[in-house]
This record gives sequence, structure tokens and C-alpha cells, in this order.
Amino acid sequence: MLKSIPKRRGYKFKSIQTKPVILNLADLNKFFKDGEVVSITTLSKKGLVTRVKGRMPEVKILGKGELSRKLSIKGLSVSKSVSEAIKKVSGTIK
Repeated sequence: MLKSIPKRRGYKFKSIQTKPVILNLADLNKFFKDGEVVSITTLSKKGLVTRVKGRMPEVKILGKGELSRKLSIKGLSVSKSVSEAIKKVSGTIK
């Protein structure tokens, strides 16, 4: 007679998808000057983003904080509130 083996509870599948690195408007206001371009390369040069397993991670900018500088965002995903805040200070999103 075989002994029954109980189910292993609590096992979770590890997702393959990576979550984006989150930055806020307050971070951009703190580290960037007026008229600068915000891209993945400038973020890595300023030390806000580091490589994960040899790759540059995806970055998303969220609207926590205020933006008082005219910035140009290039190649990053932004939330709806961020796009409105950037247009309010006459910045651009590419």
C-alpha cells in the first residue's frame, strides 16, 4: 500500500515579466535642471536607474510630487497625470 503525499501549499509561480522601475515627478524635479532631456541614459548617468541582470530596465514615471521645470521626456512611459503636468509647464514627451 502506497502512502499518499500531501499537496504542497504556498508554492507560487514566479512571473517571467519584469515590472518597470517607478520614478516620480519629485525625483525628476530634484535631479534634473530646466530644459534637460530625461531618457534612460540620462537616468543611468545620474544613478536613478541601474542595470538588472545586464539589461536596462523599463522605466515608468508617475505623478507623485510637483514639477516646476521644463523637461523633455524621451523613450519612457508616463502616466496620464504626468503628461498633463509636463504639458502644463510646456515640456515635451517623445
